[in-house]
Amino acid sequence: MPVIIFAVFIDLLGFGIIIPILPFLTLQYGGDALVGAALMSIYSLTTFLAGPLWGRLSDRIGRRPALAATFFGSTIAYIMLAFSDSLAMLFVARAMSGMMAGNVGIAMAAMSDLTDESNRGRAMGLIGAAFGLGFAFGPFIGGLLGSVGGEPNVFIPGLAAAGFSFTAMFLTARFMPETSKKKQASFNEEGPAAAPLPHWTTVLRAPGALALYAMFFIAAVGQSICFAITPFWANTTLGWSQSQVGFLLAGVGLCVAAIQSMAVGPLFRIFGEVKSLLLGAATQLAGLALLFAGPVHMATAIIAFPMVMSGLTISFPALNSLVSQRSDRRIQGTALGLSSGVSALGRVFGPISGGFIFEGFSAYTPYLAVAMTGAIIFGWAMHETRRVARLTI
Repeated sequence: MPVIIFAVFIDLLGFGIIIPILPFLTLQYGGDALVGAALMSIYSLTTFLAGPLWGRLSDRIGRRPALAATFFGSTIAYIMLAFSDSLAMLFVARAMSGMMAGNVGIAMAAMSDLTDESNRGRAMGLIGAAFGLGFAFGPFIGGLLGSVGGEPNVFIPGLAAAGFSFTAMFLTARFMPETSKKKQASFNEEGPAAAPLPHWTTVLRAPGALALYAMFFIAAVGQSICFAITPFWANTTLGWSQSQVGFLLAGVGLCVAAIQSMAVGPLFRIFGEVKSLLLGAATQLAGLALLFAGPVHMATAIIAFPMVMSGLTISFPALNSLVSQRSDRRIQGTALGLSSGVSALGRVFGPISGGFIFEGFSAYTPYLAVAMTGAIIFGWAMHETRRVARLTI
C-alpha cells in the first residue's frame, strides 16, 4: 500500500508542476481563457476514452504491469510537452498525457484489492491525500520552474515532470506487489477456477449505479471549473502571476491532503460515505458564498478556495468507496476505471463551459456553476440517506 500511494504522489507531483504554467503559455501563444480551458479538457477527454480500458486491462493482466505502463507513457508525454513550442504541440502532448491517466483507476483498484469495506474509504482517502500533496508541491515547484528566464516556459517543468513519472514507473515495477491475481485466486477457491470475468456492463446494472456514476461527472465538473478558471480569475481580479497562482494552488493542495489523510477515514467511519458527502457539499457551498460575499482581496481567495476544494475533495473517495462496495470484486478495476473515466468526462465539460462563461460574462460567473454542482451532490446525498434509512427499517 505505501508503494502505491508514493508512486501516485510522485506522478501527481509531475502533473501538478504543469498546472500553473499552462494558462500563461496559452496566453503567450495567442490563446485566451477558452483556449486554455480546452487545453485542460483535451487531457480529460482522452482520459475518459482510455481510463475504463486501462481498468479492464488491469483486471486481466494485473495491476502492476498496467500501472507501470501508464507511468512510462506519462514520461514520454511530458518529454513531448517540454519541447512544445506552439498551441498545437501543447494539445498533442496533453492528449497523450491524458491517455496515460488510467493510473488513477488502477491505483484505486489495487487499494480496493488490499482492503475490505470497513477500511476501504480510508484507503481511497489515502489515494486522495497523495493527490492533494502532489497538487500542493507540484504547482509550487511549477510556479518557480516556469518562471526561470523571466518568461513562462514549459521546458524545465516538462523535463521535471517526466523525471517524476519515470521514478513512479521504476517504483511500481520494482517494489509494488501484484494484488489482483491474489484476489482472483481467493475467488477461485470459492468458485469455478476458470470462471471468466463478468462483462463490463455488469457494473452499471446494480440498483442506483447510473445515478452514482452521474455524481462523479457532477463533482468533476465543479472541481475542474475551479482548477481551470481560478488562475484566470486570480490574474483578472487580483493581478497575480503564475508564481502567486502556484502558491494558492499549493495551499489548496495542502488542505486537500490534510483532509484526505486525516479526516476522510474518521468521517466515513463515524458518519458513513453518504453523510460525509453532505458535509463536503455544505463546505463547498459555504466557500463559494464567501467568495461572492467577501471583498476582492487576497485573504478572500486564501480562505474561500481551500474551503471549496476541500468540500469537493470529500466527494471522490466517498463515491469511489461506494462504487467499490457495490461492484463485483472480480472487476474492481473495470468499475473504478469507469468512475475515473466518467470523472474525466466531467473534466472535459467543466473547463470548456467555465471558460465560455468566463469570457462571455464575468470572472465570478463560472463559480455559480460550481455552486450548482454542490447543490446537486447535496440533493443526491440527501436522497441516498433517506433511501438507506427506508431499507434498514
